[in-house]
Amino acid sequence: MFISTSMDILYILLLIAGGYCILLFFDFFFKSCAHYPYLHLLDGLGLKISYFSINWKTKALNRLIIKWGNTKPLFWRTWFDIGIISSLLFFPITLYLLVVNILDLFLSSSTTAQPLITPIIPGVNLPVSEVGYYGITLLICTVVHEFGHAFAATLEDVGVLEFGCNIYFIIPVAYVSLNSENLPAIKLRQQLRIFTAGIWHNIVLACVVYLLYCSLPSIFSTFFEYGNGVSVSKIMPHSPLRDPSKGLSEGDVITAINNCGIRDENDWYNCLSNTIILIPAVCIQSDFVHTRDESVPLKHLGAGFVECCDPKNTKNLCFEFIDTENNELALPGHVCLPGRITMEHSIVFCTESPHSCSSDMYCFKPILPNNTYLLKMISKTKNVIYIGHPTDLFQTIEISSYISKTNIFSIQLPNIVTKLVKYIVIISLGLAFLNIQPVKSMDGQYILSALGLLIFKNKFSNRQIIQTSNVITWITTILLTTYLIYSFILML
Repeated sequence: MFISTSMDILYILLLIAGGYCILLFFDFFFKSCAHYPYLHLLDGLGLKISYFSINWKTKALNRLIIKWGNTKPLFWRTWFDIGIISSLLFFPITLYLLVVNILDLFLSSSTTAQPLITPIIPGVNLPVSEVGYYGITLLICTVVHEFGHAFAATLEDVGVLEFGCNIYFIIPVAYVSLNSENLPAIKLRQQLRIFTAGIWHNIVLACVVYLLYCSLPSIFSTFFEYGNGVSVSKIMPHSPLRDPSKGLSEGDVITAINNCGIRDENDWYNCLSNTIILIPAVCIQSDFVHTRDESVPLKHLGAGFVECCDPKNTKNLCFEFIDTENNELALPGHVCLPGRITMEHSIVFCTESPHSCSSDMYCFKPILPNNTYLLKMISKTKNVIYIGHPTDLFQTIEISSYISKTNIFSIQLPNIVTKLVKYIVIISLGLAFLNIQPVKSMDGQYILSALGLLIFKNKFSNRQIIQTSNVITWITTILLTTYLIYSFILML
C-alpha cells in the first residue's frame, strides 16, 4: 500500500504532465488556425504558455502600489532603512553558515556528514505529498519578496513595469519587473533600499509567522489540547500497527515510548530515534521470572545471538540478565518469558547505566533479531507492544501534537495550519538567505556593487569596484552551485 500511495502521486503528476501536453497542443492549434484573435486573447489575459510552464503578468496592480508607496513616505523610508541595516547584519550570519557548511561538507572525513543547509527537492528530502504546501508557501514568500521591491522602487521614483507569476510545472514563483533604466540615476542609498527590500520583507514575514506558530497552541486551545501527548491522526492501511485489539487506532493518545515521555510531535520523533540508539531493557521481579520462565537448553546462533525459547512458541522472548550490580542473585543468565505479558507487567525501563531498577527488581534485555526493536507505547486507554523497527512508525503513522477536546473540528485543521506556517518560516528565511548572497541574478549581486561603490568610492574607481564585485560574485556563485550539487548527490 505504501507503493500504491507513491503510485497515486505518480499518476497525479502524469495527469498534470498530460494536461500540459493538451494545453500545448491547443496553444499550437489556435496559434496556427486563429492566429490574431488567439494572440489578442492571450495578450489581454497576460498569459504565455510554454513547455511545462505558464507565465501570467499584469499591470493592474501598478496604480495600487503607487498609491500605497506615496502614502506616508517618511514611514516607508525609515522602514526600508531598517531593512538595509537588518539585511547587512543578516549577511555575515548567512556567510558564516555557508562557509562552515562548505568546509564541513568537503573536508569532513565522515561519509555520513549531513549539511545543515540543503536544497529542498520534492521526492528527495521533501515528501511528494507535501509539494502543495511547498508551492503555496513559495508563492506567498515570493509575493511578499517582490512587493517589497515594488514598494521601495515606487518610493524612489523607479517605475514598476509589471507584476507576474511563473508556474514551473506545479511550482509557482512571483516576480516584479522594474524600470532598470532609472536605477543608475538615483543615489546609492536609495538603490540599497530597493535591493534589500525583498530580503527585509522575507525576514519580517518569517519572524511574524514564527510568532504565530508559537501562539498556535493558545489559538486552538478552545478545541484542542496541547502538550499532554500526541494523538494518532492517520494510520496507513499497510501499517503493521493497524490492529483494533492489540495495535493503534486513529485518535489514540500516546504519552510515552518505553521510558521516553512524549508531550508533542518533537518528543515523538526524538523518542523514536532514541529507541534505535538505546536498546531497551526492563525491570522484572524475581518472582515473575521464576513463575513465568519457560527456558529450553541455550543455543548459540552465531554473531553473538542466542536462543533460550522453543522456536515453536512465537509468543515468548529470550531475555538476557544484564544487572551486573546484582550478579550475586541466583537468577539464570538467560530466561524465556512471554513477551507481551512481560512488557505489560514491567513499568520501569533500565536502558541507562547504572540501572534504575529498585531493590526488588532486576534488569533484563530482550534478545531480538537484527534491525528489530521492542517498543512499548503507552496510551491513555491502552498499552501497545510492538516488535519491529521504529521506521515502521515513522513511515506508516501520522501523529499530531494536538488532542481533540470536541468533535467540532477535525484534528487535521491544526495539523494543516501548523505545517503551513512551518513551511512559510523555512521558505521565507531560505529566500532571504539565498538572495543576500552575492550570487548571479540574486539581490546580493546588486547589493554588493552598490555597497562597494558607497564605501570605497573615494579610494578606488567605479570600474575597479564593479570588477572586484563581479569577481566575488562569480566565486560565490561557483562555490554555492558546487555546494548545492554536492549536497544533492549526498541526499541520493
